[in-house]
Amino acid sequence: MDGETTVPLPRLLDIDKYLDYITNRALPKPTNSADVQKALEGLWSASAVAGSEQTADQFQCACSPGMELGYELSHLKDHIFQIAIKDFLDPWTFNVKQVMKCCVGILVPDGRIIPFCAYNSVGYREEIRDQLVGEQKLDNARKKIRLAEQINNPTPASADD
Repeated sequence: MDGETTVPLPRLLDIDKYLDYITNRALPKPTNSADVQKALEGLWSASAVAGSEQTADQFQCACSPGMELGYELSHLKDHIFQIAIKDFLDPWTFNVKQVMKCCVGILVPDGRIIPFCAYNSVGYREEIRDQLVGEQKLDNARKKIRLAEQINNPTPASADD
C-alpha cells in the first residue's frame, strides 16, 4: 500500500508458478522452491498476523526471487493486510467437500472444534447460543438465590463497626 494505492500480491508474485500449489487442496502440492513454499504457507496460515515482521519477511520471500520491492521491511510490516473470501454455505448450498477442507475452526464451550463452514449452516450456531443462554439463565438464577439468602439471613455486624 502506497498512499492511496493498493498493490495486490499477484502483481508482485508470479502467481501462475504457484497456483497449483494452493488450488483445491487440503494439503498443498510441494513446489520447487522450499523457501517460497514456506513463505506462502506462512502468509496463508491461520497464525499469520498482518503487520508483523515475520509476515513482512514471508511476503518479501514469496515475491519473485531477486525482485526489488522498493520498500524497507518496516514499511511493508506497517502496510500489509489480507483479504480472505470464503463461500457462505447454507442448508441449500452445503458442500461436504468444502467443509472437509475448511481450515478455520470455531471452539465451542464443550471443547469441540466446529468447522466454520459448517457452524453457520447446520444448526451449530443455534445449539451453542441455546447452551450459552441456558448457562446465563442458570447463573442469573444462582445470583438471585444468593441475594435472597443475604437479604433473609443478614450477617451480624461486628463489634468493630
